[in-house]
Amino acid sequence: MILIASLVVGLLFACGVRMVLERELVRVACGTVLITNSSVLLILAGSFPVRGEALSVQKGWPVTDPVLQSLALTAIVIGFAVSALLLTLVHRTQRAHGSLRTDRLVEAELKRVHAVEKEEGH
Repeated sequence: MILIASLVVGLLFACGVRMVLERELVRVACGTVLITNSSVLLILAGSFPVRGEALSVQKGWPVTDPVLQSLALTAIVIGFAVSALLLTLVHRTQRAHGSLRTDRLVEAELKRVHAVEKEEGH
């Protein structure tokens, strides 16, 4: 079971890294979400091995670590906030520049800087 969880976490993380390296900002945001979700799965996968016995557990039943589960919940909430911020920034970038490709954004910023320099020069 842990091998399957490790493979899933690794696959999600690899896909997230691949998407972060793309040139389009929506894919960068989606890659960040994938990396966040893979970290949550990694934390949850670490909580499944038997770590000891809780107070009201019957003999022979598996025990999970509640600290790791609370860390996973915290990671989910933080990931949601980061995702909302990233999507807001992507939306604002689209409205300001009309494109989400990083090469076109660089061109648009260079044009804006040159226009500002020309206005200051006059």
